[in-house]
Amino acid sequence: MRVIITGGTGLIGRPLAASLVADGHDVIVLSRNPIEVTPPMPDGVSLHRWDAKTSEGWGELVNNTDAIINLAGASIGGELTSLPGSTVGAILSMPVSMFR
Repeated sequence: MRVIITGGTGLIGRPLAASLVADGHDVIVLSRNPIEVTPPMPDGVSLHRWDAKTSEGWGELVNNTDAIINLAGASIGGELTSLPGSTVGAILSMPVSMFR
C-alpha cells in the first residue's frame, strides 16, 4: 500500500512509519520542516514539505494513495490552533476515499 502520514515525524508517526516500511509499504511523510527533522527518518520513508494551508506542493502526492493517516497536531508555539477552511477544502478535494 501507498500510505501518507501527516505529523509523521512525531512521537507516534515516526515508529508507525518505520513499521509500515518494514511491512513493505510505500510510506510518504509530510512535514512542515523536512530539512530540520532530527533524528533522520527511518530508511525507506519519503519525506516531503507540507503546508496544511494549501494543497500546493503536496496535493499531487495523494494520487494513487491507498491511505492517509493524520497525526498532525497543533503547531508548536500555538501557531495553528484550528483547522483552516482551506485545509479542509484541500483534503476534501483529494481523490481518496474517507470514512465519514
